[in-house]
Amino acid sequence: MTDLDDEQRALIPHSLRELTLHCIYKGIQLGSTATFLTALPYQLYKSRKNPSLGSVLSRAGTASIYGAAVGVALSVGLMHVKLSKEQYNEYKIWDRAYRLRHSQNQNRVDKFTFSTSMVGGLAGLIIGLPTKMSPFSAAKGALMGIPFGLLAHILIKPLQAPPPVDVTEK
Repeated sequence: MTDLDDEQRALIPHSLRELTLHCIYKGIQLGSTATFLTALPYQLYKSRKNPSLGSVLSRAGTASIYGAAVGVALSVGLMHVKLSKEQYNEYKIWDRAYRLRHSQNQNRVDKFTFSTSMVGGLAGLIIGLPTKMSPFSAAKGALMGIPFGLLAHILIKPLQAPPPVDVTEK
């Protein structure tokens, strides 16, 4: 199948935009997680003689911001490389966007990371990374919260839907 019909176009009218937003979100998740998990141990080791949790978290948060930016650039760039190899096949783009939209696992991990990033952003705003009530500190806290959402998604078993009830049986 290579062409989309009107019914499919109505389900996801802007499939390339939806796929690009997905890649941006995954780039933020991957970039901030990878840099946070590498920067935090390094910052803890670097400040072992004079440990200050606020400054360690602030520097790890700054690294997470840079990592998220690099992750977004790489994920969107690689998406366009893959799509150009497929000659921007409209049906393949639509199919991927449709499967992403209706994937329960994908939606679950996005909800977990969004929730923990909101909590992290609020915590960063309150504790102040580097200063209290700064939008920059909220961004650092939000990006440092994403790895905890990914970890929670892995550790918490998803709820199973009850089996469908057969009403024809008596």
